Amino acid sequence: SLGAQLSSQDFLEIWCHYDKDCSGYLDYTEAKDFMKDMLKVNSVKVDLNNVQYLDTFFKTFDTDDNGVIEIDEMAAIFPVEERFTNALKQRKKFSKTDFDKLWGQFDQQGHISAKNLPRLIGELARNNKNSLSDKEIAEISGRLIQMFNNKDIPRLELSLIISSTTPQHGSKSYQREKTKRETPPPR
Repeated sequence: SLGAQLSSQDFLEIWCHYDKDCSGYLDYTEAKDFMKDMLKVNSVKVDLNNVQYLDTFFKTFDTDDNGVIEIDEMAAIFPVEERFTNALKQRKKFSKTDFDKLWGQFDQQGHISAKNLPRLIGELARNNKNSLSDKEIAEISGRLIQMFNNKDIPRLELSLIISSTTPQHGSKSYQREKTKRETPPPR
């Protein structure tokens, strides 16, 4: 991991800087920008036109081999506070599509209140056929509420933490990213 421990807000700021299209994952180009900056910050001199460096980066941090670096995989690189990494464990349970559909029922000008968060989590669980008990819903909500210091939680941050839109291994998007990485640059 890199440097001093980051707060969840600091981590999300870094994440959003590189996830330029707000997809919830870093594609090949976004990850390359991240890697260039990290190498520069750490005064490492390498030829960044050499595709092998990025491929090695992907193989190391794309732990599910789906061709992108997801937010939880990136959090493993940084020393992020534990309550944030615990909250990320729920991510793959909820789809981004369902999150977006349900958000309108709970939206308060781009935020959700701590009071409404358990209801949103419960609805997401029901829509995704996840059998979460009331206790589990309360635990997930409690971790998120604590992470945001009992304040209203912004939509973008909540979406990144609890829902997933990442390409699955074998999908067309995954194959496209993998082909991009494997195709040598023109000489």
